[in-house]
Amino acid sequence: MDDVKQDSDEEGDAGAAMIGDVEFNSATFYRYANVDVDRLLDTLGDANATTQAVTAFVDAFATTVPNGKINTFAHNTLPDLVVVNLRDTQAVNLVGAFERPIAGDIMTNATKALVEREQEIDASYGTTPVRTWVVRVGKDTEAADQLAARQPLRDVLTELGDAVAARLVRE
Repeated sequence: MDDVKQDSDEEGDAGAAMIGDVEFNSATFYRYANVDVDRLLDTLGDANATTQAVTAFVDAFATTVPNGKINTFAHNTLPDLVVVNLRDTQAVNLVGAFERPIAGDIMTNATKALVEREQEIDASYGTTPVRTWVVRVGKDTEAADQLAARQPLRDVLTELGDAVAARLVRE
């Protein structure tokens, strides 16, 4: 590369490119988001736009992957588990399920920990969702079937949109 840069505008950038190491790890990530449909309706002023915004957000949140080092590691991996809760109480973050490191079969045990945490929080605080949807991949996430039946994301988005629209009509 230095020969190409010689006598060019980029000559000041001459020198060896990356010659070190790039470390890699594989990790399980828990991502959480909350959409307050009532406040979103206040902002948008239109029930149909609110419903579309909610479903578009959930779709994007579930299918968008971080892009840092994407060319290096080609990590275009979609989540193995997506749980969507429609609540009429308050938002509930289940990050406490991962307070202790997950050991052993990571996907199976992480799914079990998440399901157990949600069930315990809902039982203790009365925050049981009005409706729950589960999108999951493979046998390792079967424990999530305790929360709701497995569905494809497209079906979840349709049903979520219908549920949000029905809620907004009642208000």
